[in-house]
Amino acid sequence: MSEQRRSVLRYTWRGSERVATEVVAYGVEGEPLPGRPGVPPWEAVGGRTTDRVRLTVTDDEVRRWQDALAAYVRAVDSASARLREVWAKVSRRGALRRVPGARRRGAVRLGRAEEVYTAHLAAATLAYRPVRQEVEARVAVAREEERAVRARERDRAEAARPAHIAALRQWKQRWTDLARAADLRTWTWRYEEQTLLVLPQDAGRPGQAALTAREVAKLLVVLAGRGCTRVEWEREARRSVEEIVGPGQFPAWWRDVLSATVNTRTREAAEQEITSTAERLGAALDTAGRPGMRVFTVGSQQSVSGWHLALDRPPRLTRPGVELPVVPSEPANRGWRLWNYDGRVLPYDTLTLTLDRSRRDPVGFAEVTKEIVYSTFTRSVWYRRTPAQFARSFLDDEARHYSPWHENDLSFRLADHADAREFVPYVMALAGMVTSALLGVAQHHGVAL
Repeated sequence: MSEQRRSVLRYTWRGSERVATEVVAYGVEGEPLPGRPGVPPWEAVGGRTTDRVRLTVTDDEVRRWQDALAAYVRAVDSASARLREVWAKVSRRGALRRVPGARRRGAVRLGRAEEVYTAHLAAATLAYRPVRQEVEARVAVAREEERAVRARERDRAEAARPAHIAALRQWKQRWTDLARAADLRTWTWRYEEQTLLVLPQDAGRPGQAALTAREVAKLLVVLAGRGCTRVEWEREARRSVEEIVGPGQFPAWWRDVLSATVNTRTREAAEQEITSTAERLGAALDTAGRPGMRVFTVGSQQSVSGWHLALDRPPRLTRPGVELPVVPSEPANRGWRLWNYDGRVLPYDTLTLTLDRSRRDPVGFAEVTKEIVYSTFTRSVWYRRTPAQFARSFLDDEARHYSPWHENDLSFRLADHADAREFVPYVMALAGMVTSALLGVAQHHGVAL
């Protein structure tokens, strides 16, 4: 007799609107009720699920539990149907209010029908009780096993917590030291024979403004366009850096500073490309008479006018490799949120280019989002942003950690940590999705940018 892991659901519903007694039964998920093919049991009985647990069951147990559930539901349905029939008759006759005693006789008859319904429901519940008790006993054992597993996981996490805290502090201190060294304004430079020489401030030309290492990296990127092929740090300059980042750590530190500079400039350039393309497209469409502009509505009143943008999303992108610190009691970096930099792009199915001259920024982007109205009640609304705001959000590379252990101190820019050889093509691919969609709208409506 084969065993299998199946989800067992607890169904709760009221067999009759006239009687407050709730009906409770158990069924195996994916197994339909007889006479209701293709309809989930909780929909078939008009009820709800209030519990779900995975159990190891045999085919015989599944069949026996489902047969008992079906018999119970049939008995409840039959009793409910008879009560509804009496209620319908009493309601019709109750309309004849001028007939002496009609309402009193109807109330007596309905009361007897409710008593009969309650008796039939009690009998059906009694017949179903052995199976219900059997399932509930199995569920209780499974719940206890789950609690034991969670307790063991919690104990392991607490045991590893001191080591995780130490590793996290070490990780943060390392990047704090790297950033401190990168922000020291103590360097000067000379450009000789296509080589950028970096010197301590006292070794530079008189009157030359001191630079930080980040500014040196930006200078190198600019000079690279003029044929600069290499950078060379004077020995004393390297020694000054290693006093902060550690002996022998200068090459890795400079590589990180240079990558962060290239990554940041690439992201900023990509943001500007999205912004300028959207603004130029909006102006061109406006000049051409707004061809193909549509009104998109969500809810009863919320609407925007514009052009839908279909992003051609790759099924999977190679995520930039970044060292994510292990956070205490959060195994497998469960709490890190990387947004569009996690190898997948968030859905932008409702993304729309909008044009509204009544606004300060006529051209913009809009998406459908959820707005909290009261408590857990939400409604769909259009969320509008300027092109610059959308581009900044779409390419936002800030990794944030969400957990009860830490608040706002666990966040960092992926651009500051990722290898430029991985980060740059990733950002260009993200930006290319948006600009390609914008250019597609221009081509479709025959406007030139």
